[in-house]
Amino acid sequence: MKAIFAKPPLGSRATFQVRKDNFDILDTKWHYHAEYELAYIHYPYGKRIAGNSMATFEDGDLVFYGPNLPHAWSHEFVAEQKANTFGVNEEPAHYAIVVHFSESCFGESFFTIPEMSVIQLILKKSTRGIVVHGESRKRIAKWMIQLPDNVGSKRVILLLQILEELSITKEYNLLSSTGYWDNLNGHDAVRMSSIYDYIIQHFTKEIALEEIAARAHISPSAFCRYFKARTKRTLKEFINDLRINYACQLLEENRHSITQICFEVGFNNISNFNRRFKEIKGITPQQYRANILSLSHTDSKRVV
Repeated sequence: MKAIFAKPPLGSRATFQVRKDNFDILDTKWHYHAEYELAYIHYPYGKRIAGNSMATFEDGDLVFYGPNLPHAWSHEFVAEQKANTFGVNEEPAHYAIVVHFSESCFGESFFTIPEMSVIQLILKKSTRGIVVHGESRKRIAKWMIQLPDNVGSKRVILLLQILEELSITKEYNLLSSTGYWDNLNGHDAVRMSSIYDYIIQHFTKEIALEEIAARAHISPSAFCRYFKARTKRTLKEFINDLRINYACQLLEENRHSITQICFEVGFNNISNFNRRFKEIKGITPQQYRANILSLSHTDSKRVV
């Protein structure tokens, strides 16, 4: 799953690109590009990768990615189930609406004027990847669905409405770590793509320094210096971040015991898992799950 530098095919008469992709099975290649991306994924269940974040999602995934943040979606374990859902002549039931735009799409200084200061802040936060939830997701999803069927000024207004909602809502989470994938030149991007591809495929197992260094065509000691200079983390710290982020998602799903999650994400004993989790998240896995369940209980009371 090597990362691909993708150049969205912007039309010659369009300031930004909007497209709707229909499909039966969700499976995008791990890629990155110089444009901002808004994506609404209408698919029952799958896995999302964004920078050093890996998580499962359910229908209506809504994300905002800044430039050059590697990302992908996959169907994971639902492929066979969904593939058997459709007849031979049936249309695909799932779709993604994707918007790509550059910071200069409305003019070099548009997003720097005083009236855009709050939107400028959310553009900066998007470099870590943003997933939106709650009522804000519903509002933005409605506008995203309208985008492909509108042209001209109406399409521009819809995009600005979405960006305004993103700038004022508190119903979102940041996905990747601070400083991830910063300041890479073209050669770095290709090399880091290979490294990251290997980590994503093997992070739940032991990763041998010698083997991953060989993929980068440098010695183990040079690899350690190279990797930390570009990710602001040692290889071990980076892998632990990825494992703990994945563990958080599994804890939120509440389908497995904490011991099961410990081994699922790649730790070989529960005490080490608890220690690393608290080191990164500030609380224990038990406390994290209790907080999530408490929030869910509060929300259900409000609904009633």
